[in-house]
Amino acid sequence: MHPRRTPEIAFESILKVAAVLLLTLPCCQIAVAGDDLTGTVSDSEGKPIAGATVMVYHASPTTGYSLFCPSCYVDCGKRVITDSHGMFTFHHMSPGLWFELLVARSGYEPKFIEKVVPKSDVPITATLDSRSILSDPNRMFRGRIVDSKGFAQNDSVVQPVGVLWDGKTGASSYGEIRGVDPIAITDGNGDFEIYAFSIEPKPVKILVSIEARGMAGAFSMIPAGLERHAITVSEGATVRGRLVKDGQPLGGAEIGLIGRPHGGFRANLEVVGNPFDEIRIGTQPDGTFAITNVPATADWYIYGKMESIVSHGATGAVACATKHDKEIVDVGDLQIKPAHRLSGRVLLSDGKEIPDGMRVTISSEQAKDSQTAMLPADGRFEFAGLGTGSYSIFASVKGYSPPPMAPISFKSKEGRVLTYTPPPPPVFIERDVDNFVVTLHPDKNSSAKTADVNKSDPR
Repeated sequence: MHPRRTPEIAFESILKVAAVLLLTLPCCQIAVAGDDLTGTVSDSEGKPIAGATVMVYHASPTTGYSLFCPSCYVDCGKRVITDSHGMFTFHHMSPGLWFELLVARSGYEPKFIEKVVPKSDVPITATLDSRSILSDPNRMFRGRIVDSKGFAQNDSVVQPVGVLWDGKTGASSYGEIRGVDPIAITDGNGDFEIYAFSIEPKPVKILVSIEARGMAGAFSMIPAGLERHAITVSEGATVRGRLVKDGQPLGGAEIGLIGRPHGGFRANLEVVGNPFDEIRIGTQPDGTFAITNVPATADWYIYGKMESIVSHGATGAVACATKHDKEIVDVGDLQIKPAHRLSGRVLLSDGKEIPDGMRVTISSEQAKDSQTAMLPADGRFEFAGLGTGSYSIFASVKGYSPPPMAPISFKSKEGRVLTYTPPPPPVFIERDVDNFVVTLHPDKNSSAKTADVNKSDPR
């Protein structure tokens, strides 16, 4: 798969530039006990590897088609360290999903363990080869992660987000770039290297996301070459508050925090807005919550996650801002209010029934928040717990897709005409909505993904 060149279009940060690790693994055997994921990491000679980092990298439903980016599931980003026997365990993994794991330990080529399904009796074995040594400095991107006092940040996760191909035109690509290390982990000195092995042309610069323990997330641009570039991460701010319904605290729910606006990337690896991952945390029995290490000098939306409070109502997205490190931002009581309901039906234009395992999702345009429902044969669905606001509705049915939207063209700064196809427009919900229709058409050229909507009037 060749890199997709996208010079000027701002990308919605699907990212979950969620951590990820890598740089080594030798031989990994995995067995699943109940909802626990256990395994052993060893080298190519069968010797156990202690201190290897194992991370849940991607996830997806075992049936149907995922409407989320593969790193956006709640289990993604979980990581454990192997013990002296090379063993590791993930506890309480979500049912109905398969997982892709990544094991990191310096000295070996990175390797993924694909499609591990909880409750599967089939062990998985992978063997790692020794890591190649590059001599071409134009394929090396080197850095060092330190805090504001200059102390090295070991075990930080560094993930390439995009590459710059040409400094003159600003031609850039984002997402997974074949031939470029997908991740690196800093050593005891805070050092890391990312290599572009076989990709052509050679990237000029890379944009990376950084996740350091106890620090706020950050982005940095690194040019190719032998020079090691220092990247400073900071502690960030704390956002706290209390989730309340009818004056009473609500514990055991989940709170989400996302950048406002969500942000993305443009040509020349320009960062636009706040393309940080969503941060999620549960509420205490007294309804309180505290989100630490929030990047400073940024605007945010904070909200109760729909699926965790759907039976109670909705909070909507509440704006807040962080202005400097070590700041405590108290948003006060996050009120759960009466919510709206949307019911409707997914229809196939050829009149056929919906196959088993298909899904429909409703997503807030402000918050990084959504609900997903399985579709019965007649395609009927209902969502509750919707606060007033704009939403996108997506359906995923194998072999079907929405009618294409009209492409939009515009001129870049360099005068080039660029064209892209926009997503279906969002729907504004301010009261209960019935008989909402989502129509999909047979698609012979690609397996169906997201759905367009034939909007009934929500008012």
